[in-house]
Amino acid sequence: MSSQGWTASGGESREKGKHVMRKLNDRFLADLTDEGILSRIRDLVKFDTSLCLEIRNDCINIYYRGGSMMRIRAEESTDNYLVEFDENYFRYKERSLLQKLPRRVGTDDEIKSWLTSVPHLKAAMDSFLGKHPKEEREFQQVILRDNNFGSIARSTDYYICDIEYQSQNGRFDMIAVQWPSNPSERKEIANRRLAFIEVKHGDGALEGTAGVRKHIEDVNAFASIPENLNQIKKEMIDIFNQKMYLDLIDCGRNLKGFSSDKPLLLLAFANHDPDKSKLDELLQPANLPDSPYVDLRIVTSSFLGYGLYDQGVHTISEARKHFGKYIYHRN
Repeated sequence: MSSQGWTASGGESREKGKHVMRKLNDRFLADLTDEGILSRIRDLVKFDTSLCLEIRNDCINIYYRGGSMMRIRAEESTDNYLVEFDENYFRYKERSLLQKLPRRVGTDDEIKSWLTSVPHLKAAMDSFLGKHPKEEREFQQVILRDNNFGSIARSTDYYICDIEYQSQNGRFDMIAVQWPSNPSERKEIANRRLAFIEVKHGDGALEGTAGVRKHIEDVNAFASIPENLNQIKKEMIDIFNQKMYLDLIDCGRNLKGFSSDKPLLLLAFANHDPDKSKLDELLQPANLPDSPYVDLRIVTSSFLGYGLYDQGVHTISEARKHFGKYIYHRN
């Protein structure tokens, strides 16, 4: 089983210079529902809240603890599917299990062999992630769970369309749709607002090549090109509605379209230490880069949860006013 073009972070190899739209074809979608060959995979994800299913180009990733536990893609010219697990996760576990799992699946028994292996695959990932933690990705997955299909999903104001989005034009932690939960707004299936979410865990992640300033600059560069926004909006509509069809988003309505409003960029600072001054320094107006193409916001939780409510989404000046020393360092 080759892991070429495949990484423990769940990334995908892409043809250089060409964006591949994330969407499942009709056959793949049908095989994930009802009596389709992959329906038990969908059911596993639906009822195991430690997992989430993300749509790629005629391919799905099953994530666990923020890492891709299983990748399934349609085999060209056949009715079979190819299933892969990153062997790097077995660095600290016996690999004999992987040799027994069929790479090509097309029967119930072959699907069952992967389903029964899930606890062992999780154990291998637990061992790997215990030594090589990916805390930001774990937070992303929990945010997705609570807002998309958790018990509070219909009361929150954002749905997560995709995580770990990558193209030749940009890379984003999460892409969401702002869809307020009040009855009149929830009935409106068009003119919804696009939102990018960047997650930073701890103060050590605030600077550097993947720091806050770089993310703000990158998202603005992406959003400055109308074709980029048109493309990603179309892609997120497809992904949202296919997840609805698969019963992986609890909204009750399909998404018809996005508004022409500037996208939001939500900065999610997980476990910031208020005794540290770095975040305060980075978010000083003089230190922030210009953000002409996206509206910059800081998102806070509702007490200790992960639900995204508009009441917890603040401009930087609002955050300073309302939270003061509880978020920012003060001498």
